[in-house]
Amino acid sequence: MRRLIRSLQAQFLVLILGITLALILVLGFLNLQTVNGTSTRIAAMSLNWQAQRTSAPIQGVLTSTMDMTDILANGLIKDVPDPGRLSDPAFRKGILVHLQKHFNLSARNSTTVFGYYVQFNPELTGGPAGFWYTWDPRRSQYISHSREAMGAYFYGKGGFLPYFRDLIADGKPVWRNPYDDHNFGVRRISYIVPVYSNGTFVAFLGMSIRMDTLVTMMSHARIYDTGYAALFSDDGEIFYHPDYPDGAPTTLKDFGLEPYAEQLKDRDSGMDLLSHHYRGIKKEMAFITLKNGMNLGIVAPDSEIYEERKTTYGRLLFLTILFGLFTSGLAIITANRIIAPLKDIDAAAKRMGQGDYDTFIHNNRGDEVGELAQNMNQTMVLMKDMFARLEKQAMEDTLTRVKNNRAYEQMVHELNHRMYQEPKPAFGVLMVDVNGLKGVNDRFGHEQGNLLLKHTVKTICDLFKHSPVYRVGGDEFVVILQNQDYTNRKALLEQLRPYSRKRDYSLKEPWLQLAFASGFSNYDPETDENYLQVFLRADAAMYLDKKSREGKEMR
Repeated sequence: MRRLIRSLQAQFLVLILGITLALILVLGFLNLQTVNGTSTRIAAMSLNWQAQRTSAPIQGVLTSTMDMTDILANGLIKDVPDPGRLSDPAFRKGILVHLQKHFNLSARNSTTVFGYYVQFNPELTGGPAGFWYTWDPRRSQYISHSREAMGAYFYGKGGFLPYFRDLIADGKPVWRNPYDDHNFGVRRISYIVPVYSNGTFVAFLGMSIRMDTLVTMMSHARIYDTGYAALFSDDGEIFYHPDYPDGAPTTLKDFGLEPYAEQLKDRDSGMDLLSHHYRGIKKEMAFITLKNGMNLGIVAPDSEIYEERKTTYGRLLFLTILFGLFTSGLAIITANRIIAPLKDIDAAAKRMGQGDYDTFIHNNRGDEVGELAQNMNQTMVLMKDMFARLEKQAMEDTLTRVKNNRAYEQMVHELNHRMYQEPKPAFGVLMVDVNGLKGVNDRFGHEQGNLLLKHTVKTICDLFKHSPVYRVGGDEFVVILQNQDYTNRKALLEQLRPYSRKRDYSLKEPWLQLAFASGFSNYDPETDENYLQVFLRADAAMYLDKKSREGKEMR
C-alpha cells in the first residue's frame, strides 16, 4: 500500500484529482460572480426604467398644469399694468370675467384639473375679491364657490391665511403638498403663482389636481408580484403608500432609508438601487423626483427581484457537481496511463475555468493520453451546450415562449448604442396590451388566461415573422419591428385593427377572442435621442387606443 501511495501513478492520480477540484471551485466561483453581477445590473436597470416609465404620465400632468397657470399669470400682469386700477369695480369685473373664461377653457381642455382659483390683493380691491371653481362630477361641470366658502378657505383674521401670506412674501410659484378638501372629501395638490405688477402684489392664481388622479396613474405600474409605487418627500414624509393611502407624517428612518438622505436630494437614483429593510423585509428602491418636488419610488422585495438568481444558483451547483463527478471519474480511469502532456491538459482546464469552451486540445495519439484529450474536448462541448441552454432559458418567457424582460433590456441597450452609430437603425416599437386578461382569469381561471396569452402571442408572432416579440408584463408585449416587417409596417399594422376591441364575455369561449390594445411609433433619427422616447410614444398610443375602446376616464 505504501509503495502504491509513493508510486508515480498515485502521484498523478492525486495531482489530477487536485486539479479537477480546483477547476470546479474556480469555475463555480467565476460563474457565481458573473450571475450575481449580471442580476444586480438587470435589477437596477429594470426598477429605474420602471420609475422613469411610471413617472412619465404624471410629469406630463404636472407640467401642463404649471404651463396653463403660468400663461394665465403672465396674461394678468399684462392686463394690469397699474395695480391701482383694481379699485375700480368695472375694471376689476372685466379682469375677472376674462380670467374666468380662460381658466374654464384651459381646465376643460385638460382631463386632470380638479379646480382653479384667483384671489386679488384685498388692499387693492377694498376687500376679498376673486373666484374659486371646483369640478363637480355629478353635474359634469366646474361649479363656483360662494364668497363665504372662499372666505373660510383663503382668509383668516387680518387677511389671508398664513400659508398664503408666506407664499406672497416669498414671491415664487410653489406646489402645495397634499391637503384635505373637506368640501368634496378628497385630497388635492395645488400649483399656486403669486402675481406682481410694478413691484406690487396683485393676486395669486392656482390650479389643483386630485391626489387620486396621480395614484391612479401609478397603479398601472406592474412591479414583480408585491412591488409598489410610493410618493414621499426628501425627508420621508409619505404622501401615498399602500400602507398609508392618505399619507402620514413619517420619516426616512421609518422606512430604513435614513442612509440615503443626501442621495434622495438628487433628481433620480440613476442606475443605483436603495437597499433597505421595511417591516423586516429587505427591499430595493429606485426613485425619480417629480416636477412638484415629490419623489416617486418604485419598491420591490429582494426575494422577488432576485428570484431567478436563486434558480440559476441551483442550476450552476448541479452542473458543477455533475462536471466534478464526470471529470473525477475520467481522472481515475486514465490516471494510470497519464505520463505525458499534462501541460496541454492543464492549460485547457484553465481555459475552461475562464469560460473558454471553443479552444480544443489537438492530440491525435491513439493511446490513453489521446483518449483523455478527446474526453476533455467533449466536456467543453457539453459545458458550452449546457450554458447555452441556460442562457436561452434565462432569456425566454416560460409560458408564451417569446423573449422575456431580460432579453428586452438587452435589446433596448443595443438599440440605444446603435442610435449613436452610422448608419442609424430603422425600426419601430409596437406596444400590445391584452384586453380583459384579469377578467378571464377571475371568471374562468388562470388556465384559460394562459390560453388567451398563448393565442394572442401566436397571432402576433405569425403576423410579425421577422421581428422579435417580448413579454414585458403580465399582459403587455413589445414588438421591435425591423427588416421586412418594418418595411411593410403599414399593411401589417392595419391587420391589427380588427382586434382593437373590448373582450366579449358573452362568447362561449371568450379567452379565444383576440382583443387587445396596441400603439406604434417609428424611430426618428432627427428627434429621438434614445429608445425610451420611441417607446413612450408607442405606449401613449396604446393607452389612447385602450381608453377609446374601454371608455375609461382620467379624472
